[in-house]
Amino acid sequence: MQGDVDLCMRARAVRHLQGGDTASGADGGQSYNPDVANPLESLERQLEALVERAIPRLLGSRLSTTVIAGQLARTMDDGVRWDERGKGFAPDQYALTLHPEDVETLLSQAPELREELARGLSEAARDHGFLLAAEPEVTLAADPTLARWDVRVVAWHRARPLEFTQGMPRESRTEPGRVPAGAFLIIDGGKHFPLDRPVVNIGRRLDNQIILEDPHVSRTHAQLRVREGRFVLFDLGSTSGTQVNGRRSQQHVLRPGDAIAIAGSNMVYGEDAGGPPDSTPAYTPPFPPRPAGDQQTHVARPPGSEDE
Repeated sequence: MQGDVDLCMRARAVRHLQGGDTASGADGGQSYNPDVANPLESLERQLEALVERAIPRLLGSRLSTTVIAGQLARTMDDGVRWDERGKGFAPDQYALTLHPEDVETLLSQAPELREELARGLSEAARDHGFLLAAEPEVTLAADPTLARWDVRVVAWHRARPLEFTQGMPRESRTEPGRVPAGAFLIIDGGKHFPLDRPVVNIGRRLDNQIILEDPHVSRTHAQLRVREGRFVLFDLGSTSGTQVNGRRSQQHVLRPGDAIAIAGSNMVYGEDAGGPPDSTPAYTPPFPPRPAGDQQTHVARPPGSEDE
């Protein structure tokens, strides 16, 4: 039933945006409007032009602007949420995951890429009749398992549309130990880990909630802990360190879209009242959780890695 309602709302929004299913011809009759019949294709065309402007020509020969635009358009369209008045809100958080070397190349040759894509996504969303609860943010994340110049796009909402339309209180009275609603990590661009507890440990030891099999990761490497209603990332004196948004950090209050790098593992922090993105599967432990009742996440690393 809900799916039918969403489809009806989407169709009504498209008709309102385009002024009906047909357009008037020069003779006063009705002519076919391809953008009305294919709103997703129209969105893809607009985003492809955006990507072509944002990425230098040298990189454009290796990166498929059509593929990137198609993924951005589909994640935006699939992620639209409808409020009780039938208004559609597009996602405002986007993560583009590439091979680590490709991320470095993009950041060096197109330093304004994230800002340009964010502005273009905002314009495209509004041009196609969608609202935004917040201005879009774009994160570049690295995943060493991806082939060179392959791209994976994930999108989610930082805030619930209903809360945005009703207005937020001036002062947020959050409980100090309360876990932020819908907090999660996207790990290595492929799977998500729900942050549904006030403390999450990261490292190589099997009693961590997130286990990273990498010789450069310390046994107890980092910790996520709730403080004043926000998740704070702490480096626990690790040897290789912890980076947030490209900078080494000992302590960092996380915001949606922050990129975390621990040795060869890359994570993106997100918050969505509806939970992690449907496009990424959840991690499932390959062995019974330990200790009892604690969630374990096992991130596979290339064979041959040795423990300290």
